[in-house]
Amino acid sequence: MAELNIVEKVIALEGVDLLATLSPEQLARIGAIAHEVRFPPDQVIFEPEKPIDALYVVVDGAVELSRSGEPLTVARQNDVLGAWALFDESDPMPVTAKTVEDTRLLRIARDDFYDLLADNSEITSAMFSTLVKRFRKLVEQP
Repeated sequence: MAELNIVEKVIALEGVDLLATLSPEQLARIGAIAHEVRFPPDQVIFEPEKPIDALYVVVDGAVELSRSGEPLTVARQNDVLGAWALFDESDPMPVTAKTVEDTRLLRIARDDFYDLLADNSEITSAMFSTLVKRFRKLVEQP
């Protein structure tokens, strides 16, 4: 299977909730720093003992997230893994991400992401707006 081109990366990123308010041009900038990675089944992508320095977007396949061996959820196409890694470098999350089938992801490294945001304040603004809306939804739930 060939490496994703920039248009395919943009299409993959369009389906991500965190990036939903970004324009195709802004998504193309993110796509330019996103690197495709592939994992076979039963491959650990990240675990609690190791800090994570990137966000992953599931292009295809499936990744099980678990805590202390207990399954939490299965991430599939357009789901994001490790979003906290872009905003918080402190302690690793107590979560393990392990593939359950052949899986293809887009990896966006924290340092590359910060460089992109430094030059594109409109992307920063749009992403923070999405995060604030999510937070409000959580707080306002009965």
